[in-house]
Amino acid sequence: MNVLVLSKRKCITCASIVSALKFFTFITLKALNANQDALVKALSVSYWRKGLTSTIKGLAWFGVTKPFVTGAPLFVVWNFTNRCNLRCKHCYQNASSSLPAELTTNEALRVVKELSDADVTSIAFSGGEPLVRQDFFEVAGSARDNGMYVTIASNGTLITRDVAKRLAKTVHYAEISLDGINSRTHDEFRGIPGSWDRAVSAIKYLVEEGVTVGVATTVTKHNISEIQKMVDFVEELGADYFICFNFIPTGRATKILEDDPTPQEREESPEVLV
Repeated sequence: MNVLVLSKRKCITCASIVSALKFFTFITLKALNANQDALVKALSVSYWRKGLTSTIKGLAWFGVTKPFVTGAPLFVVWNFTNRCNLRCKHCYQNASSSLPAELTTNEALRVVKELSDADVTSIAFSGGEPLVRQDFFEVAGSARDNGMYVTIASNGTLITRDVAKRLAKTVHYAEISLDGINSRTHDEFRGIPGSWDRAVSAIKYLVEEGVTVGVATTVTKHNISEIQKMVDFVEELGADYFICFNFIPTGRATKILEDDPTPQEREESPEVLV
């Protein structure tokens, strides 16, 4: 795929294969009345090539199956650390301190290379809070340099204007948690005063830097009535997406099971949740 799109011909055999592949590809495009230039432009993006390569490998190795099996996972979520600077009541990971078996920087970089070599398309750094690790930018930057689509799920409290500038050069997408229309709901849920203000500032900084931003809310009894207001607020902030997550009754969330909305409360919730 790289040879076809980027014209990186390393041997005579590669050149002959590419010639045949180009002929087949462009004949197919003509038959489908598709745009050749648009395809080449799309495949010039590394993670699109990885995704297509993984799809082709899946067809070759497993055939046409239902559900379809790709040659490698298209999307890997990596809990980069168990350490976190907040104490969220609903944390299914029960994140607090680092775990003894967490990878070193060199081990993490090796994992990135192995995932890239396997043609994994996208990687999401989660946690814990990924930004508490001093080597986040080194490891995430390596993932981007290796052609993967890189995302981060963060509570936003460590994202200053300078950090946002660095993230703009490292990740393609950032997802910031925001669990209320104001600090009262969010801070009480997240366990640290001031976390709402810092999360909102993080969203603004990332938007200013041109990062694609999603705002994620865990729906509970405390904020289910605010969802439509949250949608409007997120739009005002300039974020690209608003995501609602279900309450997951594991980790610290087992202590607040009563906060999970009932089926009736969900049915009566705003249309955005239906």
